[in-house]
Amino acid sequence: MFLFWRPWSVILLALWLGLAYGGWTVDRALAQQGAGDGSIGKVIAVSGSVTIERTAAVPVQVSVAGRRGDAQIGDVVYEGDIVTTASDGTIGIRFLDGTSFNLSKNARIELNDFVYKPKAAGNSTLLTLQKGTLTFIAGTVARIGDMKVETPVATMGIRGTAPRVEILDDGTVKFSTLIEEYKKEQPGVGTLSRVSQRTDLLEVMDLCNNRDPAVSQRRIAACKTLADEHVDRAEARALLYNNMGTARVVSGDYARAIEDYTTSINQDGRSAKTFNNRGIAFEKSGDTRRALADFSEALNIAPDYVPALANRSKLYEGMGDVSRAVADLSRAIELQPDSAAFWNQRCWLRAVSSSVQDALSDCNEALRRGPPTAARYDSRGLVYLKLGNASQSVADYDSALRIDPRSASALYGRGLAKRRLGDRTAGDTDVAAALRIDGSIANQFVRFGLQ
Repeated sequence: MFLFWRPWSVILLALWLGLAYGGWTVDRALAQQGAGDGSIGKVIAVSGSVTIERTAAVPVQVSVAGRRGDAQIGDVVYEGDIVTTASDGTIGIRFLDGTSFNLSKNARIELNDFVYKPKAAGNSTLLTLQKGTLTFIAGTVARIGDMKVETPVATMGIRGTAPRVEILDDGTVKFSTLIEEYKKEQPGVGTLSRVSQRTDLLEVMDLCNNRDPAVSQRRIAACKTLADEHVDRAEARALLYNNMGTARVVSGDYARAIEDYTTSINQDGRSAKTFNNRGIAFEKSGDTRRALADFSEALNIAPDYVPALANRSKLYEGMGDVSRAVADLSRAIELQPDSAAFWNQRCWLRAVSSSVQDALSDCNEALRRGPPTAARYDSRGLVYLKLGNASQSVADYDSALRIDPRSASALYGRGLAKRRLGDRTAGDTDVAAALRIDGSIANQFVRFGLQ
């Protein structure tokens, strides 16, 4: 689920998904585990390089069993600790109230606050995720106290849920949740067995949310396990089938992806994201009509849903409906004005139509917002070529080719610009090189009104 946050002001109460499995109650022995030394939990799994920085002590290097290091699986954590994972590191931690969480690679979290006394008032937890991904199953504090996860752009209040919080490289925060709470205790299951099952379920949830293409088939299996064995509420099943559909798209199985997305929509017909995702699958399978219908339905549900605006714009472009493509991009730019990609795409659309002067302004904005890419210099090179400024066109195409020497578009455009400057030999050389890379490139420029 994509959420767009107002900086530092959003409190999200994730209350709406359910689990038909069994409610975890924290054994009294777990609650008393840290009473003597002041610890608030312990490491239950670790791999790769993970550092726990203690505010009142020397940093502790955590390592898997068998490797050298000061701390191992089973070591305790304290209020105020800062946990950082490297590019090869992951860690699982369980708190005294039963909260269990996994921290992804390249992540950093601060364990700011933890107050837990069984059956007492004033229980609270505050975690600050600074980067990376946090997946967890909330324990007793979330149900009877005050549990919050803070990120650079939002603070989320957690009430008995099993969410995933992710901070992307661009600073965007994404929040999703699969299950709300465990409805009843499994009879006859001891504390250690409950902890083991809880940890296993957390790993399954984490895998179901994992967007790494390398684990797509395992992701599908994990989501299917949750759908078949753990989740009963329609909203949760919708999210699981949406995840399965996305994994199948990555694998190129568009027909089954469409089936999964359709199952998701049948469970929750008001998800703009799922309609958008099914539209992508239809488009990739060659069904333009249904793709357009799904992108449009996503925007009927959420008129400002930027992914659907961008996808429908690309579809309109492919259909030759430039005016509608520009209209969708313009709205996307209003909503996300810092997106250099959107500015560049509108520049290109205007460049290949009749709004060349407007295109130049868009290209300049795309390059200003950066970073500079071959595609952005290529777009402005085309604009200058259509405006008759051949020397500036050559300069931009030169910049594009320094980044991507095999850009057929930049080579062909530069060849035309050189010819206009009177350098026929160099121009012919560029044109011939472009045609060797892409034999259809000349026809594309003819459609742009250039030859």
